[in-house]
Amino acid sequence: MPSPDTTMVVTACNRPAYLEQTLDSILARDRSGIKRIIVIEDSTNPEVAGLVARVLADVPHLFLQNSRNLGQIASIDRAYAEVDTPYIYHCEEDWVFPSSLFLEESRTVLSIRPDICAVMLRDWDEASHEQRIAIPETIADVPVRVADPMAHRRWGAFSFNPGLRRLSDYAEHGPYSAIGPERDLSFHHKLRGFRLAYLEAGDVRHIGEDATVSIDELRRRRAPGFLWKSVKHRAQFLHFRLFGK
Repeated sequence: MPSPDTTMVVTACNRPAYLEQTLDSILARDRSGIKRIIVIEDSTNPEVAGLVARVLADVPHLFLQNSRNLGQIASIDRAYAEVDTPYIYHCEEDWVFPSSLFLEESRTVLSIRPDICAVMLRDWDEASHEQRIAIPETIADVPVRVADPMAHRRWGAFSFNPGLRRLSDYAEHGPYSAIGPERDLSFHHKLRGFRLAYLEAGDVRHIGEDATVSIDELRRRRAPGFLWKSVKHRAQFLHFRLFGK
């Protein structure tokens, strides 16, 4: 058997009931190729450590817990620093996997298309706007839709929705906290020629519908120069649409 080439990283923040559902769902699927699961908890809730130890007792794993709330992006940087495999399967604590993790199909797409930074697996019944307007393609017999980088100023080039991505891309463009929250990361990757692929057969469902405002988004809006940065990004995207990379 080939050596496991994937580390699953699950980010969480004080929602143990959701986290347990997500971990149980992962364990019920074929995890061939996954070396270990890293769970990072961005709260000081003592309940979470025991939950992870119990649920993942028979699975190679690493549990990390921040001593204070750092936000999603800083937590991801901390977890990714522990990854020692070529691929990262990123997940948050409020998703379930009804049928598969789609590892083989995702690896195939990433191995052939260096411009695709991640393969998204969300069920089409829950498809985002960007997912629905992506362009159908078949990559090595794997049906996908590939995001049109011109379709939206920010989205379509990066996401923290569940899916496979390369450690090498993170090594080149990380740490993410130096760039900003998810929307800024997507814009950063878009200007560098990246895009997302959405698996046509995807079957990953969101269970955490709590309306929350992340600490990263608050920091983004309150940061000095926020308005100037927004204007600058609009100008950069206009240039991108007119002239490409």
